[in-house]
Amino acid sequence: MPAIDYRRARAQLRLAKVLELIGYQPRWRRGPHGRGPCPLHGSRSATSRVFTVHLDKDLFHCFRCGAGGNALDLWAALQRLPLHAAVLDLCRRLHQEVPWLNDTKSGTSR
Repeated sequence: MPAIDYRRARAQLRLAKVLELIGYQPRWRRGPHGRGPCPLHGSRSATSRVFTVHLDKDLFHCFRCGAGGNALDLWAALQRLPLHAAVLDLCRRLHQEVPWLNDTKSGTSR
């Protein structure tokens, strides 16, 4: 199985795109910050704001279930996939190239 450059994957896979892909709409938004119900543990309260996102930093955190991380972490958790499979799936869905570790086109190699 070819190795993925996870550093590049995290840099190219943006949280805003993952949220758009799952149809997530925060209930409260100010600039790059947003809050709403958690898509991971399924909070359903009409006023829930336990899930926070910071789009400039590409980070999320849920104050109830404790989940947090970046776009790739969120996608892996939502789809219940290991990280390698999550990168492949998310790149395919977002029509982006997979950042392989030995990709000579990008100038990086082992």
